[in-house]
Amino acid sequence: MNKHYTDLANGVKMLCINSEKFKTNCVKVDFYMPINEYFPALNVLASFMGHTSKKYNTVKKFNSKVEGMYDAYFDVSISTIGEKVLIRFTMEVLDDKFTLDGNKISEEAIDFLVQVISNPNCTDEGFDEEFTTREIRFTLENIEALKNDKRAYSVARLRQLMCKDEPYGIDHEKLEKEVKKLDSKALLSAYNFMISQATVVITACGSISANMLTEKFKNFVQSIENREPAKLETIFITKADEIRYFTEEMEVNQAKLVMGLRAGMQNNNDNYYAFRVMTDIFGGGPYSRLFTNVREKMSLCYYCGARLVREKGIILVQSGIEEENYEKAVNEIFNQLDIMKNGEFTDDEFNSSVIALSDAFKGVEDSPSALCNFYTAQVFDEELVSGSEFAERISQVTREQVTECAQKVSVDTVYLLKGEGAK
Repeated sequence: MNKHYTDLANGVKMLCINSEKFKTNCVKVDFYMPINEYFPALNVLASFMGHTSKKYNTVKKFNSKVEGMYDAYFDVSISTIGEKVLIRFTMEVLDDKFTLDGNKISEEAIDFLVQVISNPNCTDEGFDEEFTTREIRFTLENIEALKNDKRAYSVARLRQLMCKDEPYGIDHEKLEKEVKKLDSKALLSAYNFMISQATVVITACGSISANMLTEKFKNFVQSIENREPAKLETIFITKADEIRYFTEEMEVNQAKLVMGLRAGMQNNNDNYYAFRVMTDIFGGGPYSRLFTNVREKMSLCYYCGARLVREKGIILVQSGIEEENYEKAVNEIFNQLDIMKNGEFTDDEFNSSVIALSDAFKGVEDSPSALCNFYTAQVFDEELVSGSEFAERISQVTREQVTECAQKVSVDTVYLLKGEGAK
């Protein structure tokens, strides 16, 4: 495969991973932007553009077109990667060699993808009013649904409280209020911001023609006037000054304990492989310290795990507990972190983690979508590595490196979501 994304235009990169082993082709077009005042409207915009376009201006026409391409898969999603907003357009379609009469379905799918991105259902005055009202309602329902998913809600609140003065600390109550104020003109402004100032990353996997992709996306990008990508930056705070504790009450059956740890990373590549192994031994699989001790041996929680947010240099610890076990659980999680800092994890735990992570990344080539996701996650890295190369680098991590990474970790925020009226 190519070892780098090629530049198609200012702030537009493309990688085409050629493979004949899949029955489908996958193309992902990613728009990366800073988290700023457009964030509420971008949430609605992503939903809007996943359901309609100027050419296919009803849900029925839009869905019929997608289904007519051998029941292709199309989706538009929004997420945050560190302190970047990501709007992703995904198209998966049957490979041409499996179509009837040799139909060039891949090119048809790319034409659809380009026209959805370049010709939304709007005029110079704003986006379609009826769809705007509908998509604002959908977005508000999704924000409200977060409150019903207590596990996800507790993580969102931890993130907000821990990173209150950072773009990463998204306030969902404020987001909800801002979404309610939106109108069709606000969506048009957000779209123009996305088209003119986003860093665009196109990733394709399968037997799809790289030349065809290049031609179609170059034509689209070159039609955009005064395109100047916005600067993308993320604040990395390497050490917590103190541990902050927060408790909130809500109607819950099971208390949620979430901790935010500063990993000590200065950027997303800082000792990444060693940090990945360290976090996995601490709270990754069933062999991890948190699982075997806090959950299994001490029975202090229903689940307990940790994950590294590489793009922000944060480790999140999540646990479901009985409220009366709060102090014991917190103290034991702290204790397990100290064990990591002292290098007192076992060789079996270390080896199990290295093997599990290596095997996981050797398997990224099992589907075109997974392969695209794997490489898009590296788009801002200095180099691209394959799944097998990633596994090799994991296998080169030493116990000493893991201990050194653990020693850089500091606890920033402890958040408890407990039942109303609980002591």
